[in-house]
Amino acid sequence: MDDIKNIKYLLRDINVVRKKFEERKKNEDNFNVFTILRKESDEVYLHSRFLTALLDPNGPHRLGTIFLNSFLDRVESDFEYNEKSLEVYPNNQNRSEYKEIDICFIDRIVQKAVMVENKIYHRDTNHEDKGQLENYYGRLIEEDNIPEDGIEVYYLTLDGHKPSEESVKLSGRYPKLEDKVKCISYSAEILEWLRTTVKECYNRPSLRESIIQYIKIVENMTNNDLNVDEIKELSNLIGQNEDNLQSTRVLLDNFIHIKWHTIHDFWEELTEELTDRGFKVQYQVENEDIDYLVHGNQKTRKVDLEIEIKNKNVPIWIKDEYDEWLFWGVYNDEENTIPKILISKINKLVSEYREFESDEYWLCYKFFGDIEQEKICFSNFSHEGTFKLISAKYRKEVIVKLVNQVDDFINKLQKY
Repeated sequence: MDDIKNIKYLLRDINVVRKKFEERKKNEDNFNVFTILRKESDEVYLHSRFLTALLDPNGPHRLGTIFLNSFLDRVESDFEYNEKSLEVYPNNQNRSEYKEIDICFIDRIVQKAVMVENKIYHRDTNHEDKGQLENYYGRLIEEDNIPEDGIEVYYLTLDGHKPSEESVKLSGRYPKLEDKVKCISYSAEILEWLRTTVKECYNRPSLRESIIQYIKIVENMTNNDLNVDEIKELSNLIGQNEDNLQSTRVLLDNFIHIKWHTIHDFWEELTEELTDRGFKVQYQVENEDIDYLVHGNQKTRKVDLEIEIKNKNVPIWIKDEYDEWLFWGVYNDEENTIPKILISKINKLVSEYREFESDEYWLCYKFFGDIEQEKICFSNFSHEGTFKLISAKYRKEVIVKLVNQVDDFINKLQKY
C-alpha cells in the first residue's frame, strides 16, 4: 500500500510540472507548415521527399554536397560517388520513388548505390516469393548492374528496429543481404544529422526555419520533444527523495504488465460489447498472442491481434497487425465462402463511400481513428491513441465508437 500511496504523490507532482510545460507550450509559436499540408506519419510525401531535398546536391538548398556528406558520415557509410554522375531519388525534377525504393543514391559510373527503406508505422510489404528488401536490392543488381559489394542498405525506422526476416531472406536469392542491412532511426541518426544541418544554413533563414520545423515533427514522433529545462525539472523531481526514486522504479518495472492488461482488457471488453449488440464471435484474441506481443523477443513478438465476428451474415474482421494501425473490414478469402451478392453490395458501398478502401486481400477495410491522435497500434504504447487505452473510461469510449462504425456499415449494406 505504501508504494501505491507514494506513486499517487509522485504523479500529483508530475501533473503540476506537466501542466506548467503545457501552459508554456500554449504561448509558443507552434505553426508548422509540414503538419498543415501532410500527415505526420506520411513516409513518402513528407519524410522521404524532405530528406532527399536536403540530400540531393542539386536540391533547392543550393549548398551542394554538404548535407549529403554529413549524412553519410553520420551513418558511417562507405559510399563513394562522383558529384557529376550522382543521381538522388526522389528529387526536385522527378518526385517519384526509384523503382519503389523510398530513398536512393546511385552512381552508374562508379557502380555504387545506397537504398534507404523508410518505415514510420507500416510493416514490410513482402510478396509470396520475395521479401520487400530483397525485391529492391535485386532490382539494383539485375536491372542497374550494380554489384552486390557496391550496394549499401539502410532500414530507417522511428526506433531503429530490424526488418522482418521475410523481407531480407524470403526467396534466399541474396544471402549477403541480411548482414548488409544497417538499421538507423529517426530518434538517433536522423535527429542528430538534422541538428548539424541547421548550423550549415545560418545565413539562409528560410531553409534554416524549414529544417527546424521538420526537426520538431521528428522530435514529436520519437518522444524527444522535451527541452533541456523540462528534462532537468523532471529528473530533479524524481531524484528529490527516496520515495520518488522507488515509486518511479515501481512504475517502470511494472509498465510492461500494465501494457499486457490494457491490451487484454481492450479485446475482452470489445468482445463483450459486440456480443451485447448481437454479433456472433467466431474467433477471438488468445492470451498467448498478447504474451508474445508484450513479452516476446524481436521475432516472436511480431504477432497480429484479431477477432472475427458475424452479424446478418456479414463476416467482419477487427485486426491489429504488428506495427500497423487498428482496422476492420471484410476479408477477401480465397475459399469463396462469401456470397457473390454480398460481394456486389460491398463493392457498391466502397465506390459510394470514400471512407472505405479495398485491395487484393480485403473487399473493404477502414482504419480506426478520425485523427492521428485516435489511431491505435498495440505494439506502440508511445503513441497517444494506444497509451490512453490504459484509462478504462477512454477504452470504453473507443470500443463503443468502433462497434458503432461496424454496426453502421452493416446497416448500410442492407440498403443495397
